[in-house]
Amino acid sequence: MTLPMALIATGCLLSGVLAGCSTDKLSKSNDKVSALAGESPIGNTMSNIVGSGKNSADLQSLQAQLEQQQQQLATMSAEQQALQEKLTRQQITLHIKPAANANAGRAKLGTASTAYIAFLEEESEFSDIEELAAKEVSVIPNRDSSLTVNIPQDARFIAVKVGLRYTKKRSQFLIPLASLNFDTPFTLNIGACDVSITEGIDPALAPTFSTKLKYYQQPLVSCS
Repeated sequence: MTLPMALIATGCLLSGVLAGCSTDKLSKSNDKVSALAGESPIGNTMSNIVGSGKNSADLQSLQAQLEQQQQQLATMSAEQQALQEKLTRQQITLHIKPAANANAGRAKLGTASTAYIAFLEEESEFSDIEELAAKEVSVIPNRDSSLTVNIPQDARFIAVKVGLRYTKKRSQFLIPLASLNFDTPFTLNIGACDVSITEGIDPALAPTFSTKLKYYQQPLVSCS
C-alpha cells in the first residue's frame, strides 16, 4: 500500500507542478497580448528579472520574440490602413442639391432635369458623357439626393453633366480623380442655369484644376 500511495502522491505533485507551469505560460501569453495592445507589464517584469541576473538567456529570447510580434503588429496595422484607404477610394459619395429655381433659366419656376455621372480614362471621352454615364440621376427642384458610385479601376476622371436648358458649359465638368477629397461628399449645387461644386475638391491635390474651377464658377449675371 505504501508504494501506490507514494505513486499517487507523486502524481498529484507532478500535476500541481504542471498546472503551475501551464498557468505561468498562459499568464506570459496574456502579458504578450497586453504588451502588444499598448501595455508593458512584460517589459517591467523582464527589466526586474534581467537586473537580478536570473534566466537572462530565456528573457533575451522572450524579448526578441516580443519585438518581432510588435513589428508584425505594426506591419499589419499599416497594411490594414492602406487597404482601408484603397477601399475608400474605390467609391465616391455624391450629394446633389437643386435650388428651388433649378433649371428655371430666366423664369421663376424650376423644372426637372437629369444629371449624368461618368468615369473616364481619357479626356477625349468627355464629349460622350451621356453614353458612358455610370449613373443618371433625376434632378427635382428643391429636392436633395445622395448616392454612392463605384469608381472603375482604370478611371482617371469623373465627368458630370446636368441637362440644363439655358446653358451648357456651366453645367459640365471634367474632374481629375486626383483632385478629389474622399473624406467629404462630392457636392453639386444646381441653380437656375449653372452648377457649382461646393465640397469634395481638395485644391492642394490639384491646384491648377482648382484655379480653373474657381474662375469657371464665377456667378452668372444672367442666363444665356
